[in-house]
Amino acid sequence: MKLPSRTINQKMKSVNEESQTVLAELLVSSFDKKLDKLSADPSYPYAASIYNVSQSLRKQKEEAYTPKLVSIGPLHHGESQLQGMEAFKLRFMHKFLTRYGVGLNTIAKFAAKEEGFVRGCYEGTVKLRPKELAEVIVLDGIFVVELLLENYVIQLRDVNEILFDRDCWMYNELMHDMLLLENQLPIRIMETLLNFVDLSFLNEGTMVTIYDLAHNFFKNIGITSKVPLKARCSQARHFVEFLLFLHAPTEKHAASQDKGLRIQLASKKFEYSRSATELVEAGVRLCSGEGNCLFEVSFDPKERVLTIPKLTVNESTETFFRNLIAFEHLGYYGYFSKNITSYVMLMDRFINTSLDVHLLVKNGIIRNELKHKHQVADLFNNLHKGVLTEVNDFYFADLCDTLDVHCKSKCKARWFRFTMMLRNKWVESREILGRVYFNNPWSVISVFAASLLLFLTIIQTACSILQVVPVQFITDPWVVRPN
Repeated sequence: MKLPSRTINQKMKSVNEESQTVLAELLVSSFDKKLDKLSADPSYPYAASIYNVSQSLRKQKEEAYTPKLVSIGPLHHGESQLQGMEAFKLRFMHKFLTRYGVGLNTIAKFAAKEEGFVRGCYEGTVKLRPKELAEVIVLDGIFVVELLLENYVIQLRDVNEILFDRDCWMYNELMHDMLLLENQLPIRIMETLLNFVDLSFLNEGTMVTIYDLAHNFFKNIGITSKVPLKARCSQARHFVEFLLFLHAPTEKHAASQDKGLRIQLASKKFEYSRSATELVEAGVRLCSGEGNCLFEVSFDPKERVLTIPKLTVNESTETFFRNLIAFEHLGYYGYFSKNITSYVMLMDRFINTSLDVHLLVKNGIIRNELKHKHQVADLFNNLHKGVLTEVNDFYFADLCDTLDVHCKSKCKARWFRFTMMLRNKWVESREILGRVYFNNPWSVISVFAASLLLFLTIIQTACSILQVVPVQFITDPWVVRPN
């Protein structure tokens, strides 16, 4: 007997409803388990702020994101090349506990309490067990606090302590490691550990905070020494964010940037900027700024003066900028987003070759502590590779547009350009000569020996000619000699 189509449709509808109900129950059960697991995770309430550097950035320069000497935090804990510093950490812990009278039991309870918070500060899953992570909190946290204190108060250091000797390789590698995004502990840990210490012996008159100690420790990084501590710095979650806040534009200066103009510029062909050499050829005068902000770059069209803040370029500069850029692009989407990237892009446009570096050094804009000018050029030319920034995110868009208009409208004097070209060629030739032929004492000796040999060969040739040709013929070749 054939069932009516209406009955069949009703049965199919009933089956569909039952299957949907079963599916819904399965989903509820699945999510209940996941939510229960999440609630049991001690890191659940906390938002991550310490990130793994993306492969697109890491492949540009692996060593700029990898610790060389010491691991701070769980991400690089246990790596074989970093084990040598574990003894230093224990020594620093012993000094901390005995010098300030802090009980080990107090520290242990603190670490156990903060383990869940610390675990939640890292992107992804921290593979260490609770006991292992608590040990990292104690050892690494105390190491950083004692390091900052001994850097701040010279009298606290051991007589033969080499970690603070700027001429020692350990200092440069330690500074490199302290700047890494993946090599951080939450500042809250160091701040609490510092609160266990009676700092009355400092006789400062005011309370010294972890931010004061960090500001002093990083004084040779970027323009830290010229920048006063900002109120926003106390909101930093780790030292990379602390340095980002410290070097970010002031609210007054940021407000002067016309974001509407940036969007307008994005709709047309936009020239980021010209090199320092091209700007000088266009009649622009370069001047070093005395301000305390990297972003106080300005151009006066009437006076044709481009003012750029002073910057010291040293062994830590590349690590500093690369990790700040990584933090901007990986997890920081707030008020200061992409500004450090914008600064690096601007400097990349100003610097194409060692000739541009020469001009910036000559005008007091860059203080070069690297060996060669071309190293500064290579540094800025490669810093923002692997990073995409739109024009409407570019902080200096209006500045570059003004410079571009000036360069296109000015009639350049031919003689001025010709003399600049000759001078640039001379500087470039001298740079190449020093780098290629006189880069070590043996090269100098070889060139000198070759020159001496050439000179002696010329003298020998002249003497041989004098022996063959009569003297009278040489002095007066038109005199007819008698037969």
